[in-house]
Amino acid sequence: MKKLFAKILIFFLICSNVQISYASNTPANASVLKIREIETRYFDINDEKTVLKAIVNTLQDNGFVIQNIEEELGYIRAKKEDKLKRTLKGRVAVYSVDMALNAVLLAFSFGLNPSAVINIANDTIRIKNEVSCHTVIFDCNVTVESVGNRTKVRFNVIEKVLENADGYTTVKASPRQVIRHYEPEIFNEFFSQVDKNLFFEKNSL
Repeated sequence: MKKLFAKILIFFLICSNVQISYASNTPANASVLKIREIETRYFDINDEKTVLKAIVNTLQDNGFVIQNIEEELGYIRAKKEDKLKRTLKGRVAVYSVDMALNAVLLAFSFGLNPSAVINIANDTIRIKNEVSCHTVIFDCNVTVESVGNRTKVRFNVIEKVLENADGYTTVKASPRQVIRHYEPEIFNEFFSQVDKNLFFEKNSL
């Protein structure tokens, strides 16, 4: 029994030192120019105002709320808030081991260890918080610029995962994860929708 207790204690100490790293979707060995290429598209139209309207419509179609538009600078900022699964398995493992350790302590004390009971209750809440949906905020910035007979659009999006604090009622304002997305499929879909909205704008549909 002592060996089992020692193993659990060692495992918990190791897990408790695991650092929760910020997620990154940066392509391997991607240069600044490569990232800029992923985020940028050129449209065969020399009309920034029409392109801006198409972008606004695209963002709103996808649930974004426009935060700021600087028409002279060709700049748009928008935000979207959602509830999504963003579980960190390392945290669940640490809380589970801590709960098991406190259960052993409780057993050794014949149920007379109040701190172990409190810790088990706290770990239960932490695990519930971790496996439940988190508030996720998507911040995006779009810049529009005329280049010859075309219009250049650069789009980037940052995901901020907020921390659940106590069950499902309280959310901490500071993000526990900040992810800048570079997945080509996200940009391909966005620019495809902008292209469709440009068609609607040009044809007054």
